[in-house]
Amino acid sequence: MNKVYVVGLPASGKTWTGRWLANKLGWEFVDLDSLIEKKANDTISNIFNVNGEDYFRVLESEVLRETSQKENCVISTGGGTASHTDNIDWMNAEGLTLYLNTNKETITERIILENDKRPMFQNLKGAEIADYLEELHNSRKIFYSKSKIVYNKKEISESLHFAVNQLVSVYSKV
Repeated sequence: MNKVYVVGLPASGKTWTGRWLANKLGWEFVDLDSLIEKKANDTISNIFNVNGEDYFRVLESEVLRETSQKENCVISTGGGTASHTDNIDWMNAEGLTLYLNTNKETITERIILENDKRPMFQNLKGAEIADYLEELHNSRKIFYSKSKIVYNKKEISESLHFAVNQLVSVYSKV
């Protein structure tokens, strides 16, 4: 059960942090969105556009559960993964959950730069993105808050390095 699931809003830094953490732990990095695209043989954007969000969430939960077979890995999830079905409870039972509580201004800037890669934001601009992010945060924070670790910093800092060192210490003894 040596797994860390990284959760948070879209563009909160889950993939970057997941890769960084996996490297620090000497573990495999797994991007859930990449697994979904491989299984569906399609892009996340196209899955959303053609089949809709409900279909995507069922597929996402199915692929998430397939990670139960993995060991010694850090799994970067999608922004909505934790807030659908019982995914956050399942992840907490399977491993350690890390919520990246990145400030919404930083996330908004990132989404504006990568808007074409984020299907939920494709038709939004500037303030609309910030408003929608706030709406997402309000509807998902109850799920994110169930994470075993909540990280409230904007950038990688000493406190996250300390937490990683503690994780390395714990998991190297397992």
